[in-house]
Amino acid sequence: MKKVLLSLTLVWGCAAIALAETETSEFNISTVNTEQAMLESKNALLPAPEEKNEKDVAYWAQSVLSRIKVLGYAQAGYTATMQENGKNTNTFDMKRVVMMLGADIAPHFYAFIMHEFKAGNLLEYYMEYRPSKAVNFRLGQSKTELSMTNPLSPRIFESINCAPLGISWLCGSDPLISNGSGRDMGLMMYGDLFNNHLRYVVEVVNGGQINKNDQNNQKNIIAKLEYKPVKNFRVSVSGQKGYGCAVTTSKYNDVVKLTGNKIEVDGVMVDEVKTSHISQGETYRSDRYAVGCEWMSSIKGNDYYKNRCTVLRGEVIGGRDGECHSFGAYASLTQPVYKGMDIVAQVDYLNRNTDMKYKQTDLLFGVQYWMHTKCRVQAQYNYSILSDEMKAVSGIPGNYGKFMAQVQFSF
Repeated sequence: MKKVLLSLTLVWGCAAIALAETETSEFNISTVNTEQAMLESKNALLPAPEEKNEKDVAYWAQSVLSRIKVLGYAQAGYTATMQENGKNTNTFDMKRVVMMLGADIAPHFYAFIMHEFKAGNLLEYYMEYRPSKAVNFRLGQSKTELSMTNPLSPRIFESINCAPLGISWLCGSDPLISNGSGRDMGLMMYGDLFNNHLRYVVEVVNGGQINKNDQNNQKNIIAKLEYKPVKNFRVSVSGQKGYGCAVTTSKYNDVVKLTGNKIEVDGVMVDEVKTSHISQGETYRSDRYAVGCEWMSSIKGNDYYKNRCTVLRGEVIGGRDGECHSFGAYASLTQPVYKGMDIVAQVDYLNRNTDMKYKQTDLLFGVQYWMHTKCRVQAQYNYSILSDEMKAVSGIPGNYGKFMAQVQFSF
């Protein structure tokens, strides 16, 4: 028994050293800033064991550890809201605690699991078949590839608020779907072509909430193309065609407008008004489009610690849910200024209902300091400007500001 414990201790000790010291390039198909890429930037904890005639406990432990990688990160901080004509609030808050596990099951077969402890949700779980760089298949639940921004990990977002307004809203946080994680269950095919200059993704997904079966038997199709003319610049175009099933009603999606016709009311001819409404449980048309680009000042990319560079990113996204049309856009800048210190700025706009003018504009400015690879502290101020129509429908009495601070560490 002592020999077994000693063998396991030695194996785990070697694993910790290998995890701390071995780094390789990101997996050649994963987008660099996804959770999966964060995990796959590490080598296997140990090299595959050599064959032995006598396979002892240490051999089998080494065999398992050579195929499994475990990583994670946590984010927590403080938020103070200054409300015009309203109540001010402040709180310390836990954003997320994420654990990820990747496993090389067999040649060309890979599995991934991600759990978020704050909400207690299993966020991602899928298996991939990777026969080549050009053609790969994924079955399971993961972030959808709608937009350039949605697949990005919160660990690299400039904003503590995480995903910009329009990306979050049109990728699932709209109350009709209530899927703020931007994830879905389905089948994906993806790959890199032309020496990694062109990346494509095609998905067939449920179009609903995570960890639940499809509620309407209608599937959504998502397609995406990303072109990299040079290593430090990419352009992304994506779209979605499909249907949603409303888990609740949403006041943001009601549309009231004139039809152009005249009707008689109590003997008086008046303009006809049409109201479009999506009821709970109703299946409705849900289409999306997104166009974005990203530029980094270094062709080596950005590891956000030793190899830091200027990052410019922007995207527009639009779509419809039934008769309601939405549109969003954002632009962000991260500028290194001294050692591990960056200045961050972002302009973010969303019109939740273009007919009803439910508009919101967020202006963000702040700093962040990278203590170590993927570990940072942030301080930001965000000011939200609401249209009168948005104030009325949301019940928010005026514009408001937020001071936010956050610490992030990776393990």
